Amino acid sequence: MIHYSCDRCKRPINPKTDLRYVVRLETQAMMDLPDFQDSEDERDHLLEIEELLDELGETEASNCSDDYKKLRYDLCSNCHEEFIKNPISGDRSNRVGFSQN
Repeated sequence: MIHYSCDRCKRPINPKTDLRYVVRLETQAMMDLPDFQDSEDERDHLLEIEELLDELGETEASNCSDDYKKLRYDLCSNCHEEFIKNPISGDRSNRVGFSQN
């Protein structure tokens, strides 16, 4: 028998009696490149690419190459409810700025 536990609170999840929520998360590094005008036939595309890579620097360019991840989490019912309320765990108290008077 396969044993499941919540990846958030570590509580055991019985697959026969408890609901188990599977969260799949996919992350990928993205970068918007500058728009190139297609009307210029005299452009040196290799030189432009080399200049872009120089601007990025070697460390940033190498970080982008392997920044793709697929993650999978099992959640119990309680943790699933909390996850749905705030999926990226941002600080929700700063969303509305009321004065302190």
